[in-house]
Amino acid sequence: MVGEKAESAARAESSVAKEDKTPSRGNAYAAFGDNIDVNYGKPLPQYNNGPVKAYEARGAGSVSKNLFALVCENHLMPRLKSIQAYKLINSAGLPKLVRHGVMYWPPTKEERYALVYEDINGVPLMGEDNKGGLGWKQDVLTSIVLPSLAAVLQDMRNKDFVHGCIRPYNMFGTGSGKIEKVVLGDCLSMPPSYSQSVVYETIQRGMADPIGRGKGELSDDMYSLGASLAVLMRVNDPLAGLDDKEILRKKLELGSFSAITGRERIVGAILELLRGLLHDDASQRWSIEEVLLWIDGRRINPKQAIKRKKAPRPIMLGEKKYLQLPFLAMDMSEDYAESQKIIEDGTLEQWLERSLEDDATAARMREIVKSTQDSGHGSDYAGRLVSNVAMVLDPSAPVRYKGISAFGEGFGAVLAEQMVLKKDIKSYIDVINSGIVINWAREQDNPFTDVAGIVGRFDAARNALRQSKAGYGIERCLYILNSESPCLSDRFSGFYVMSPEDMVIAFEKICQKGDAPGLFIDRHCAAFLSAKDRKVIENYLYDIGASEEHKKVLGNIKCIGAIQRRASMPAMPALAKALEARMPAVYKRYHDRDMREKMEKTIKRLADSGDIAKMAALLDNPQVTEKDHGAFRAAMKEYLTLKKEDANLELKLADKKNFGRKTGQDVSAVLSSLISTAIILCLVFLFVTGSSIF
Repeated sequence: MVGEKAESAARAESSVAKEDKTPSRGNAYAAFGDNIDVNYGKPLPQYNNGPVKAYEARGAGSVSKNLFALVCENHLMPRLKSIQAYKLINSAGLPKLVRHGVMYWPPTKEERYALVYEDINGVPLMGEDNKGGLGWKQDVLTSIVLPSLAAVLQDMRNKDFVHGCIRPYNMFGTGSGKIEKVVLGDCLSMPPSYSQSVVYETIQRGMADPIGRGKGELSDDMYSLGASLAVLMRVNDPLAGLDDKEILRKKLELGSFSAITGRERIVGAILELLRGLLHDDASQRWSIEEVLLWIDGRRINPKQAIKRKKAPRPIMLGEKKYLQLPFLAMDMSEDYAESQKIIEDGTLEQWLERSLEDDATAARMREIVKSTQDSGHGSDYAGRLVSNVAMVLDPSAPVRYKGISAFGEGFGAVLAEQMVLKKDIKSYIDVINSGIVINWAREQDNPFTDVAGIVGRFDAARNALRQSKAGYGIERCLYILNSESPCLSDRFSGFYVMSPEDMVIAFEKICQKGDAPGLFIDRHCAAFLSAKDRKVIENYLYDIGASEEHKKVLGNIKCIGAIQRRASMPAMPALAKALEARMPAVYKRYHDRDMREKMEKTIKRLADSGDIAKMAALLDNPQVTEKDHGAFRAAMKEYLTLKKEDANLELKLADKKNFGRKTGQDVSAVLSSLISTAIILCLVFLFVTGSSIF
């Protein structure tokens, strides 16, 4: 923890100190730290990863001279949680990651996340536009390509790292004059498998939207390896002209091996390898251990291709006939009315029991239908019903709901993309509210699926969605479901805020430009901080979300001050002055004029020094507040007493004729009593002593 705070403080000091410096060291160079320059005038398209573009970079000092940089797109969050595992892999089959982080990107005049690798100095094995194949001989694959890739896959397995971007046009041949080894390209600059064609993805992952595929498993990389080898060997593309859904149907009908290779005549030992790697049952698919055994010449017993149960009699969905569950489940979300009809009139249940003879699936379907009906028949009932039934029919497929198709672990990336691009998110709110993903997770029997984690996150998101106060709502859902997302507040247009410290630094830079907002912490900021570090905001959420201006100002100052104090951040004078300018609403709450003037002077001095933490400490001092309130209560009591006396005098003055008469009578009576008492006492004394007054 101490190390993290020191690192945050150093980064903050460096970021603030460099604010006035030019962010580039040449006409077409952008500085990334002190010793790396990215040449945004020289793209390297061979290293592009889908929409993420690559550029030439150069290092200085101890950093390698030959580098390339990938500059991420804002709507595609890089795989931050996987970077540490990647850096631990010491393999010649992966480019070395030299630096990663946020840099200023002159072409778009904003901060972007970037990754800088040592240059591969290789050429792609195949162009991205080559949809056919290369017709490579078996000995080329088995002597060069496969050993290189098997070695790096073994290293990745040892670090529990999933690549997710294994394909021929992300493989690079290196060597002098001829290919001597193969290196895999980038896989960190975007959500897992986002840029991957469905040809190289398993059937199940291919069904999901590219951004919603989630991390995946090691067996998915093995499948991608098999598909890549098959494409490198084949001459013709049997899937040419087909869209993604048609390719998936071919894989379901024929099996992945037959769909990808078509009528290509593949003979020899490599046939066994390809069938093992392209097995559609993940539990039967070859692992890296089996591949290594095959490379060593060991014969592996062939595994039977998966046989999907086929009904003798079809079920109708609209005008289409279906004999197998995966096809039916895939199309149900395209016709909610017909799907709802065959579910509720018993047609689907009868078909499951009588034609497929699958009583277990029929029983699970009855349970999920009853559960959905018990949840209410609101406007989204048909969507919930069809989605829940489809996941029972094909549990290995992604969640499907109103155009959304994503796995539980990939939903956060989908939601982030929608919010960055300012698209409608109503359907995503419905998914969270309805518990569809939780139902999907409970249907999973894959031991590698983190069922407990998915259920826990979506439960927390659903609870957050039910609360409207600051720090909750759909904004909180985003940061619960996608911990890699930067803060998406509109306050940070042009900034890439990844931590509470980054947020304070961004506020300081905004204030330096004279663009300070009315108040700093909006709903996105509050939700982001709550997810990243609850301790810096939890005690101030009520004030931040209050309707009174002075409470909002106090909440902002205390929260920002807590971040500055906890991270030992340097002075933030521009931000402190901006906060001071919003203090009049707070000063009005102090009743003692002398105390208020003293408070204003102290706050101004602290603001000039940029110490927001001390400003917050002063404003959060209960002794000062209690002293002011105590003095005010005493003054109010004295005022009420004087006011009462004044009212009595005014009442008496209203009757001028009798004014003073009652008082005079009272005084006369008192004086008479005193005189009478004195006379009586004198007479008693004389009587007792026998004296005489004469």
